[in-house]
Amino acid sequence: MRSQYVFGPVASRRLGISLGIDLVPSKTCSLNCVYCEAGETDALLLERKEYVPIDDVLAQLEKVLESNIKIDYLTFSGAGEPTLNSGIGRVVDFIKGRYPQYPVCLLTNGTLLGDPQLQKEIEKVDLVIPSLDASSQEEFEKINRPVRGLDFDSLCRGLFEYGKKRTSKVWLELFIVPDVNDSDESIARFAGIVKAINPDKVQLNTLDRPGCVDWIKPSSRENTLRFVRALEPFVPVEAVGPFRYKSAALRSDIRLEEFDQQILDLVGRRPCTIDDLRVALGADEKTVKTHLDILLRSGRVQSERQPRGDFFSLA
Repeated sequence: MRSQYVFGPVASRRLGISLGIDLVPSKTCSLNCVYCEAGETDALLLERKEYVPIDDVLAQLEKVLESNIKIDYLTFSGAGEPTLNSGIGRVVDFIKGRYPQYPVCLLTNGTLLGDPQLQKEIEKVDLVIPSLDASSQEEFEKINRPVRGLDFDSLCRGLFEYGKKRTSKVWLELFIVPDVNDSDESIARFAGIVKAINPDKVQLNTLDRPGCVDWIKPSSRENTLRFVRALEPFVPVEAVGPFRYKSAALRSDIRLEEFDQQILDLVGRRPCTIDDLRVALGADEKTVKTHLDILLRSGRVQSERQPRGDFFSLA
């Protein structure tokens, strides 16, 4: 059994600087999604148990967090479905009891959110990001390839029930798979489902990295905007894939006098590319480059060429 359960921090395009917590072995999940960048699911199941030792997870968290690390979120994520671990509540309670200054995020496929026991375990989580990639049983089977016995109606019922009882913010992620879940009929069904879930916002995503199959392709800008037009009348929408978009309700003006310090804070934690900074700060590339040039000329930031591009760090 692997021994590393806490990873990062990493620059997340959705969460800023995030420290990951991985609670299941790779690849343990209740779904086998065609787009998953972590690969095919080896253990396709829906049983909750302590898949990795929670005592070891807590020990690793203690070691990292006692240094007062600067991060935006502690995030349950990794190469599987974190809610399958029956000890997730212990981890949440540990963080909120010992390190309440850190917001906690749960990335989940949503298949267990209707479980009353799980709802109690995650009630102190600050942000939950569940997935909704299908608007029908047929789409659910083609895109998500669920464990036997899990159907689309039960997934939706769980999301509806959690939406009524939740104490956390919810950002619903909808993954667009062209020619599968993007018909006019599909989009209309998505609109009805999203209304019933009532999330704080919807994040539209599509293929950005290789998945498990070769037939899937990314949604175009024009296609993604069809979803925006259908959903935006009743929920703020953000496109987080190759095409980026934010509803007016989600936009905020960047205070330029604070922008240099925001860059310094990020590159002081770990080296970042321009794209890392652009995503973490919600800024356009031109603004990031302009401020980086100022910081480079003043000697406060340095640049190093690496295979993935130029990485910036404190001088």
